[in-house]
Amino acid sequence: MILLADIGATNARFSVTNEGFQYEYSEILEVAGCVSLEKLCMDYLNKYQLANKVNKAVIGVPAPIIDDEVSFVNANISFSIKDLKKKLFKGGLIVVNDLALQAHAIKDLERSEVSFIGLNKQQVNGPKILVSPGTGLGLAGITDQEIISTEAGHLNISQKEVKYDLKKIIDTFTSANKRIPTYEDFLSGKGIRYFYEVLSEGRGANLSSEEILNNKDKNEICSKTKELLIYLLGSYLRYMALVWGSTGGVFLSGSIVNSLITKETYQTLREVFEDSETMKDLLKTIPLILVTIDDIGFRGALELSKKL
Repeated sequence: MILLADIGATNARFSVTNEGFQYEYSEILEVAGCVSLEKLCMDYLNKYQLANKVNKAVIGVPAPIIDDEVSFVNANISFSIKDLKKKLFKGGLIVVNDLALQAHAIKDLERSEVSFIGLNKQQVNGPKILVSPGTGLGLAGITDQEIISTEAGHLNISQKEVKYDLKKIIDTFTSANKRIPTYEDFLSGKGIRYFYEVLSEGRGANLSSEEILNNKDKNEICSKTKELLIYLLGSYLRYMALVWGSTGGVFLSGSIVNSLITKETYQTLREVFEDSETMKDLLKTIPLILVTIDDIGFRGALELSKKL
């Protein structure tokens, strides 16, 4: 059997597969407080009594894969790929960036598993990018059959976007942290809470990022937070689409975008995305595509498992 693991900085999602077409025994474990990837894997395998049945694995991690030693970006976990293979997965091990893992699923998505934001193209050709805000902000490029991992979320926010109430938030962040914020600082779970805290001037209710986005009580500060996040997300996607030449589409995945982006905000997001004095005509042709399934990591891992 092959272990499939989609590991973020907050949650670790596990399942297994026999033939690479379906997965089973899916489970979510918390990453917080765990300092060992080996322990995370063993906790899952022992729970389902699979330790003696699994000898291969496909693992996506929230980190750049540069060499054998890998360190998570937003969690206190480091590991050696060689050591992990020797101890647990002697039959074969593939380790990739977590967004690269998800990107392997893009080509096989069904029409019913995506929602086109304002522009519905039957044929989607050309380079693609996948963007997913979570604990951090991930981006992977897709060119032909090649998946390219990036750390594009760590780019500093452009001064062109410092308008509306964003200036207040950016100035507050810069003063407190002695540096200019990156897109990941704001387009992430921690960023959602930070927007709400600054806009409410510290007097708002203690809400989670999920509660802020769902905004069941129609809170004005929550609404303003979502408005600014849509604006910043649209501008980030514009820059990334132009850099990558992603005429094949900009895909968005994860629980944050599926809560933040609603049909009521489709037009606003597209308007911000297309807001360029020189490249508006090109941007108008690029689809924005919301991935609505929640198991895209497992689906990508299934594709990679066929190589083991």
